[in-house]
Amino acid sequence: MKYSSNKDVNSFARHLVVDGWRFKRGKKHGKLVAPGGRGIVVIPSTPGKKRALRELESLVKRIKTGN
Repeated sequence: MKYSSNKDVNSFARHLVVDGWRFKRGKKHGKLVAPGGRGIVVIPSTPGKKRALRELESLVKRIKTGN
């Protein structure tokens, strides 16, 4: 499944799904729901910023640590 047109964001999202996150497709952006419903991360289908992956990683880290 393709989560994003950016290869790095797509790869990161694929690893999260393997780790138990659920993917929900939206009209413009997909969403990854953390295991146990602890949080939601929006996946940009066509990220416009070079730092999109870093921001995504930061959000996931915050959800995993509970901050």
